[in-house]
Amino acid sequence: MMNNKIIEKDYIDFLKQLITTQSVTGHEKDLADLLKNSFIKNQINNCFIDKCGNLIAVIKGEGKGPNIMLNGHLDTVPPGNIEEWSPYKPFEAEIDEEMNLYGRGSSDMKGGLAALFFVMLHFKQLTDKGLKLPGDLIFSAVVHEESAEMLGMEYLIEKTLPEHNLKCDFVCLAEPTDSNLAIGQRGKVELVITTKGETAHSSNPGAGINALEKMIPVLDYIFRTMPQNMKSDPLFGDGTVTVTDCKVKPGSLSVIPDECEISVDRRYMPDETIESLIEEFEILFNKIKSKDRDFKASVEARYFEETTYTGYQKRIKKYHPPWIMKKENYFVIKTIEALKRVGQNPSLKYWKSGCDGSMSCGIHNIPTIGYSGASEEWIHKPKERVNIDKMLETIRGYVEIIKNVMNMEES
Repeated sequence: MMNNKIIEKDYIDFLKQLITTQSVTGHEKDLADLLKNSFIKNQINNCFIDKCGNLIAVIKGEGKGPNIMLNGHLDTVPPGNIEEWSPYKPFEAEIDEEMNLYGRGSSDMKGGLAALFFVMLHFKQLTDKGLKLPGDLIFSAVVHEESAEMLGMEYLIEKTLPEHNLKCDFVCLAEPTDSNLAIGQRGKVELVITTKGETAHSSNPGAGINALEKMIPVLDYIFRTMPQNMKSDPLFGDGTVTVTDCKVKPGSLSVIPDECEISVDRRYMPDETIESLIEEFEILFNKIKSKDRDFKASVEARYFEETTYTGYQKRIKKYHPPWIMKKENYFVIKTIEALKRVGQNPSLKYWKSGCDGSMSCGIHNIPTIGYSGASEEWIHKPKERVNIDKMLETIRGYVEIIKNVMNMEES
C-alpha cells in the first residue's frame, strides 16, 4: 500500500526539476538527460536515449506478459506572453495554498511524466524485494509530440522497440484526463489549400488576378457551410473545421498576390478518411470554377520536414488518425477495476485534441488508454497548473492498474 504523504515532497521536488528544465519541441535534450540520470541514480540501469531522442527505461519481467508501456512526451509548447502568467512565472514551478504547481508543461504533461517516474521507482523497490513482474514495464518519454504529429512515438514503436527486443501489449498515456479514462479521440488533419492568380501592380488591380480574392468563396464555405454539415458521432461529438493561417505571395505591398495559402484544421470521425475530406474540397473547387473560369485551386494534406535534437530527420504528415477502444476490451475493464479499488470512479471519455494514441492504437492497433489527474483545462494556457494531490492519486492509480493488468499481488 502506497503512502502519498511519504512521496509528496519527493514528487514535488522532482516535478519542479522537470518544469525548470525547459523543453520546447526540438530542445528536449536536457530533460531527456535529467530523466536518464534520475533513473540510473535509482538503479534502473536499463535506461537509454534512442537515435530519435526518446528516453526509455525498462524493468524486465519474466516473459509471461503482458508488457506495459507507460508513455508521455518530453516537449512542451512555448510559454507565450509572460505577462499573462502573473503573478507566476512559467519556469519557476511555484505552488499555491491549494497545492497547485504552476509552470509550462505542468499539466501537459510533466506532471504525468513525474507520476510515471515514481510508478517505476515503486516497482523497482518491489522487484528488489523479490517481487516478480510477469511482463516488462517500459517507461517512454518521446520527442516532438506537440508539433510533429507522432514523430517520436513512431520511431519508438517502429524502430526502437524491435531493435532492443522489446514488445508492448498495452500503452498507458499520462496525458491530462481529469482523473477520467480516455479510450479514444477524433481524427485530426491539417489541409493546405492554395489558390492561384496573376501578379499586377496594385495601382492597376484589374490587370491581374488576385489569389486572395479567389480564396474568399473557399473561406466562406469553410466558415459558413461546412460547420452545418459536419458529421457527428455519439462517442466523439461533432467534427470541426477552422482556418488557422493565411499567407499570400509574393507578399509585396504594391503587388497583387498570385498565390494564397490557408491552413485548415479539420477534426474528423472514424468513418471519414483524409481522402474523403480532400474530395469535399475538390467538389467545391469544381463548383466555383463552373462560375469563375479564372479560379484555380488545390488541396492536400500538409507535410513538413522535422529534425529532432539528435539530428534525426523525417518528412511528416501533419495528422492524427482517430482511434477508439471498446468498453469491453480486457485492458479497459482491468483499468476500471483497478481505479475503483483505490477509491476512484473514472468516467469514460474521448479526447477532442490529438495525442500519440493515434500512433499506438490508431496505426499499430496496440490497446491504449489515457489517464492522469492533470486537467485538460490548462493545456497550453497561461498559468498552466497541476494539482499535487491529484497527481499523487494518479501514482496510486497507475500502481493498481499495473498490478491488475498483470494479475499480480504485492508481497
